[in-house]
Amino acid sequence: MNLGDNKKIMLGLIEEYSPTNQYLTDDEDIKTRLNLVYAPNYQYLSQIKKILKTKTINIGETTDNTQETNLPTDLYQFKRLIALDSNNNRISPQYDIIGKKIYIKQNEGKYIIEYYAYPEEINLNTEDSFELEIDQDVQAILPYLVANDILKVDPSADYTAFYKEYQIRMQGLDTRDTLSSAEVEEGDL
Repeated sequence: MNLGDNKKIMLGLIEEYSPTNQYLTDDEDIKTRLNLVYAPNYQYLSQIKKILKTKTINIGETTDNTQETNLPTDLYQFKRLIALDSNNNRISPQYDIIGKKIYIKQNEGKYIIEYYAYPEEINLNTEDSFELEIDQDVQAILPYLVANDILKVDPSADYTAFYKEYQIRMQGLDTRDTLSSAEVEEGDL
């Protein structure tokens, strides 16, 4: 989903959506604040349901014992380093992270950094075509959180209804990135 589609949902929830207006709403106050209100809520949800990314480092034959590489600039939290030899067999990587660099005591092969990323920032100039990086389930929660913040400054609005709906949806949110599984084999006990 892109930012514009998410804005349409949010504006529809608060009954301010105007499909004929290029800014999606006729309310000037909402129009000028919309991206500013989306920005911290988008960032917040990306820290609850994290954005998983990878960066691959290919190492050829080298005389150096240690490969120094910058960590990704959007790294929020390091998850793991996976190492594959030239035949794509897993090997145990030896590495150290110091500051914003990773030092790999390498063998020839491929090293994959798996990490949680900060999302690309939403700012005043972010276009509605911007593709949201958070997962679909939290994209569906984002409009309620934004609606809550948009209506907080309106004394005639009951913004708490949106916050309550946000809380209900967050209680049902599954933030796991993997599920447990078991393999059962037939045999004697």
